[in-house]
Amino acid sequence: MPGQRLLAAVIVLALACMFAYRISNNVADVDLWHEMALAREAFASGHIPWEDRFAYTPTRLPVVHHEWGAGMVAFCAATSIGESGIVAVKYALAFGLGGVCWLCASRRGARLGVFGVLAAVAVLLADQGFSTLRAQVYSYFFTASLLYWLDRDRRGDRSWLLFWMPVYVVWLNLHAGFLVGAGIFLLHWLEQATRREPHLHLLLAGGAMIGLIAVNPYGLHYYDYLATAALMPRPLIDEWAPLWRSGEPQQIGLFLLSLALLGYTVRHVGFRAMRGLPAILVCAVFAVKSTRLLNFYAIAWLCYLPAYFEATPLGQLLRRRYQQGAWPLAAVYAGMLVVSAPPLLFAKPWLLRVPDQPIPKFGNHVIYPVGAVDFLARTGFRGKLMVPFDWGAYASWRLFPDVKVSIDSRYEVAYPPGSLERNSVFYRALDGWQAVLAAEQADAVLVPNALPVSKQMPTLPGWKLVYRDGNAQIYRRVGTIAGGGFAGEGDAVGAGGVHRTL
Repeated sequence: MPGQRLLAAVIVLALACMFAYRISNNVADVDLWHEMALAREAFASGHIPWEDRFAYTPTRLPVVHHEWGAGMVAFCAATSIGESGIVAVKYALAFGLGGVCWLCASRRGARLGVFGVLAAVAVLLADQGFSTLRAQVYSYFFTASLLYWLDRDRRGDRSWLLFWMPVYVVWLNLHAGFLVGAGIFLLHWLEQATRREPHLHLLLAGGAMIGLIAVNPYGLHYYDYLATAALMPRPLIDEWAPLWRSGEPQQIGLFLLSLALLGYTVRHVGFRAMRGLPAILVCAVFAVKSTRLLNFYAIAWLCYLPAYFEATPLGQLLRRRYQQGAWPLAAVYAGMLVVSAPPLLFAKPWLLRVPDQPIPKFGNHVIYPVGAVDFLARTGFRGKLMVPFDWGAYASWRLFPDVKVSIDSRYEVAYPPGSLERNSVFYRALDGWQAVLAAEQADAVLVPNALPVSKQMPTLPGWKLVYRDGNAQIYRRVGTIAGGGFAGEGDAVGAGGVHRTL
């Protein structure tokens, strides 16, 4: 039989390779571009601008960009290290998250044999939430950290509050997902109060947390933004849709498996004995309501469930096999290592990808108008560019200040209600799409080939096709030369590929 230390090493290495491979889809997130564009403007002007500078359409005032801090980190990493700097930050946060989950679970009494099995489930459940340095990754890391500190609080340790308050301020300036942390904090207070255990210090800390929200570049305006963003529906954003509608079959199956394991544990351990269970259950409810929140459930589940699962008959069996260094358990993890390691190397996880064509091995991902934007930059286009929601921020990053866009993925951050809906009417060629185009008064229109309006634009008088490749088309308004116009207009055809230059 292999020794327990050898088995532990195999488990850790297998989980690390599996996790790295599952999150190696380093396709740049649509929000990365507007975050870095804002950071670039902030460094150029010496302050965080309140007014929008990237769109020619009506925008909010002030524009409260809750991811401004994440943009600063990404911009500094990209300009000082390069594209690999952005990827490195993502992996540091992801593996830091894994380390905190293990620290929390082991502190509660979980052993590696049990934790490893449940961690594999959690990784497969949550891996799609990790693209290249999404600001949400900061919220994942800080959520796990908070769960660890709350467990210390249950044991009577109050020193964690000295760390929590400054971390909380950092978090709220990186991503508005700190509201998830605030909700978990509230659940912890309710649980402590219900159990008649010390909780007044939590009330005082909660009051301080409400006041500290104002410690940001937008001051009190942040409160108004949060009230609007937290309650608004997002029917056109797939990841905000319920799990049963937008989740993939694998995700739904793993979610049901996680609930089955949770239910099995509650049956054997008892509801009241499982401290922290309310946080898991509430996160599960929100995960069902929105796929975007699935990762927070997976994090709470992995931090708090393993120690309780270990007390069940199945958990005890896994624990004994781990303590004995059993060959079957070692073989399972060795198989995971063999399956994950080679594909990880072929995936080139150190690369940042900005694809203009599908990458089959990575499944569904955003496709960017790389060739079309290159054409606009090369021909010196200046003016107003109508774009679809997913492409606006990329166009701003590459073409601003010469070009302003109609919309980008900042959504409620920058644009008034109805903006995305109007944009969708045009690009889906729904009733009234011509009126939307006329109202935009754009100098040029960037059209994805995959959307219905691409079949309608050639029939529309007053617009001329000036560029086309396998991914996108560009139309210029006839009789209008925006700025320097287009040099060398033509019907260009691009070969496609993967662009990796910021």
